Amino acid sequence: MSLLGLTPALTGTAPFGSCYQQAAANLASWKGLGHAAETLCTTWGFSWDGGPALDGSGRWSAAAAAVHRMDLADRTYDSWDAAEDAERASLAAGHPVAAAVDAFHLPSPYEGREHIAHCVLLLAHEGDRVWISDPMNRPEPTAYPAEAWRRMRSAEAAGSHRTLLLTSGPRHRATAPELAAAVREDARVHRDADRAAFEGYLAAREAEAAEGAEVLDVGGVAAERLYLGQLFRHLAGPAHSVEEAAPVAEGFTSLSRRWYLLHTLSRESGGGATGRSRLLRMLADLGDREARLTAAVDALASALTAQAR
Repeated sequence: MSLLGLTPALTGTAPFGSCYQQAAANLASWKGLGHAAETLCTTWGFSWDGGPALDGSGRWSAAAAAVHRMDLADRTYDSWDAAEDAERASLAAGHPVAAAVDAFHLPSPYEGREHIAHCVLLLAHEGDRVWISDPMNRPEPTAYPAEAWRRMRSAEAAGSHRTLLLTSGPRHRATAPELAAAVREDARVHRDADRAAFEGYLAAREAEAAEGAEVLDVGGVAAERLYLGQLFRHLAGPAHSVEEAAPVAEGFTSLSRRWYLLHTLSRESGGGATGRSRLLRMLADLGDREARLTAAVDALASALTAQAR
């Protein structure tokens, strides 16, 4: 079966860091997951490797696989050959692939200007060319030379050939209590580690404040909260009519906007010392806001679980 006729259901601007969720939601939608974007992300946390970027939990793809009982894998590869083999095997079995590339090499706001990770959908390998769909910038299937694909996939910005593989549709239709409980349990299990990651990042940025050497790269945090806002807005909407989910949805949406604002202000400052103390106060305040939302999520999940019994 040709995959070239596939059209992504979710297109248009994906705020910084959220192109991976957008691409994965398109894969899941093609496999029959209803409301894919709204039910994809049930994780809420932080991860930090000691560098300039504070990321979201990094657990959302594995959690989506568990909640919806579908075969979704988030892989990286040591070599281009290994990544290409995985791509070809998935395509041969009839499964499109979500793949990280360097946006420098694609029609995008960053083309020829900045090396930055971006996620697109790979639909076919055909001899000396590939067909891809970029839901954000060029959704229609577009052919590129195979060598150009290798170059954009092998660039440092692509993150070790990061690849999302979805080889089955959902085997379970998650209920509102299950979705809310999944968010609560993920946060509960990982709370100490997540908080340690946030506090470590904050302390490191405060220690270097006088130098102003690095920007506050927090787009991945904002992206996770963006999709959590969509999840709870979906629970509050007609599909589930859980009115109590509305303030939780607004809480996550507000967090996402504030994280994106911090990310943008920091990048525009160039990491300079001017205004850096203000940015660090914003960062600390966001940590407090994250903690305050915990009680609302716990209460909602507990109430929904009780009602379902």
